[in-house]
Amino acid sequence: MSLDVSTPDAPTIDGEREDQYEPDGAKRSDLQEYLDGEENAWEEGFSEWAAETPLSEESYRIILELGLLDRLDFFWDAETEEVRYESPEIGDGWLNLHPSLDSWSAVSEINEELDDLGETVAGVLTDYYVAWEAEKEVTKTFGDQYNGRDDALSENERDRDE
Repeated sequence: MSLDVSTPDAPTIDGEREDQYEPDGAKRSDLQEYLDGEENAWEEGFSEWAAETPLSEESYRIILELGLLDRLDFFWDAETEEVRYESPEIGDGWLNLHPSLDSWSAVSEINEELDDLGETVAGVLTDYYVAWEAEKEVTKTFGDQYNGRDDALSENERDRDE
């Protein structure tokens, strides 16, 4: 199944996240450029998601009217070395949120599809756009031969170490 709609504007993700340990403003700014720049990772990820989603146009309209796409957040996770995301959810107060929301299953489907959209776009960003690498130091705890550098040792050095 697919959703035949035009691609909306990418969410704005500039600014600091409340739960971040280190400032990642530069990376968030770069992610924003990837999302809505010339290469347009948002359009690529959204199109991929729209081609596979079972979401109805009515449910998609609800997402737009509630501004949920604008609340998607993307950020760089240096620990996992990938783009992560947070998707908004419709909570327990859904009965009074929108007149077209008529069941918990409709709310659950919207929440699940927003999560799938976030995952798809984050994957596109990680796989095709982001080229940051964590700066890790290689420690030589046991010497060259234990750090995969046997080939860098001369034959005399290898024989001497044995």
